Amino acid sequence: MELTSLVGSWVLIGSVAINSEVAFIGEDTDPNGVGNWLNGRAGELVGQIKTVNGLTLTIADNGAFTEVKTGKPSITWYDQEGVLESEVEPFNGTVVLKGEGAFLVAEAIPNWAQPTANDYGVALRYDDGDTIIAEWLECIDNRLVRTVNVVTDELYLDRIVMVYQKA
Repeated sequence: MELTSLVGSWVLIGSVAINSEVAFIGEDTDPNGVGNWLNGRAGELVGQIKTVNGLTLTIADNGAFTEVKTGKPSITWYDQEGVLESEVEPFNGTVVLKGEGAFLVAEAIPNWAQPTANDYGVALRYDDGDTIIAEWLECIDNRLVRTVNVVTDELYLDRIVMVYQKA
């Protein structure tokens, strides 16, 4: 993934969210369940988006990103402190390239929730010990696809896919 393909202003055109739980193997949770979820991509979910607007994501040449709410988008939203909110609360930060992926990492995360090195192969946006969030970016068919993968209590899973088009 190259940063240049992500640079520009992108307007939200749709979103979909799913939730699940880490699978059990016998009486124990799948030891790869959390990592597999955090590494999940939009895949077939892109075709299931419902029309949503009211959010603009702008990515600069240096990787800095800003979000601006331009309406009242009705989507599942985890704020920069990992809290599930009833309304979108935009945040700013940096696009981090790691391995084959590009990830959104928020600024102004409390020290106790700053992600540290992890074995998942992703750049985490948030990790307070109870909630872990990895936020993938990729370009699919000239659209920016943002996949927000959330793991709560190492058991409960949420995935939010947001699709943007170039402004």
